[in-house]
Amino acid sequence: MNVKTTFYFFISFLLLISFDMKAQENITTFGVQFKPIIPLNYIDGGKQSKEQNNITFEIEPKVGLSFGMVVRKGLTKNISLETGINYLRRNFNLSINDKDSAFTSNSKFRLVTYEIPVSGLVYVQLGREMFMNVSGGMSVDLYPTPLFVNEFEVFANAVNRKSWVQVSLIANVGWEYRTRNSGYWYVGFSFHRPFSSLMQSIVTYEAFSRKEEARFELSGNYLTIDLRYFFHEDKEKKAPPKKDFRQKKPEHLK
Repeated sequence: MNVKTTFYFFISFLLLISFDMKAQENITTFGVQFKPIIPLNYIDGGKQSKEQNNITFEIEPKVGLSFGMVVRKGLTKNISLETGINYLRRNFNLSINDKDSAFTSNSKFRLVTYEIPVSGLVYVQLGREMFMNVSGGMSVDLYPTPLFVNEFEVFANAVNRKSWVQVSLIANVGWEYRTRNSGYWYVGFSFHRPFSSLMQSIVTYEAFSRKEEARFELSGNYLTIDLRYFFHEDKEKKAPPKKDFRQKKPEHLK
């Protein structure tokens, strides 16, 4: 599925759920969330390795973190729209191994990004206060820092962003316990996949009369464990119709 097809599918989904807004639940909830970021090889978000002239370069994503706020608008009994803003800190480990000179070095670097997700949620009630939901949508990813440089005596790592903004696909599955007066407790899993690579890392090694350069495309794919809490909100009440206090003329005076 290409970018254009995915975009049209997402817009169509939002239009379909908007047709049922006459039966909306009228509940808007605000929440906070904390999400550990888990890099996984099988989703194209794991370790990358390159070997040039008997020198091995490796970049390995490590566990990161994300936290932010969530706004959820109930459209119907089983459908909601969700958005918010998240802060992300992604951690990486860089290692260089020069087999000819027995040189080995490890360094760490981190990248800070922001996300504004928009997704549609569909609920299934499992019990009186237990619900399961699945969601899908898109995220606008923001990269505030254009360049990160980490320099050492014999090597340097320069990380360049491709663009300051990017669009990603997001998907989620989760379970939540809805209390009557103390809000919602939520746990789930989310998958984040940008349409292109996150940034480019250029590693330069210069020592022992040798100079090598390795380039890595840093993937933005990752899985998160989602921990959320939504504050209790009462259902929005519709305003009663205004009464007409003008006195009506008797029929015989009209």
